[in-house]
Amino acid sequence: MTVATAATRWTCDGCGVSVSWADGERAPLPDAWEESADGCFCLGCRRERAAEAAIEQAPESDREARAKLRRASLIEFELRRAPERPNNTIARACRSSAVAIATARKQMESESSPGAE
Repeated sequence: MTVATAATRWTCDGCGVSVSWADGERAPLPDAWEESADGCFCLGCRRERAAEAAIEQAPESDREARAKLRRASLIEFELRRAPERPNNTIARACRSSAVAIATARKQMESESSPGAE
């Protein structure tokens, strides 16, 4: 799929929300959006797709385990999307706590550091 560099309107293929500018000018894809081979997705749908992908790859489990996996995948998504953002900002976006974000951040950093197993 060819990624358009600018458009007068961007529409999410997941939820159908559209973004346009009052002046009708062409503008680049909004920062939080992503265009891929699967389509163009707003931030909300990107979060939902990340959570659903994690759940699909997990073995069958109970409702509580799926909820924990979903929460962890959203936190990981946000940390990968904008690692420079403070823990409390990411926590608000994930409806979680800053402590949970800090813990996940440390775990991701240790997993990506050389010599991590």
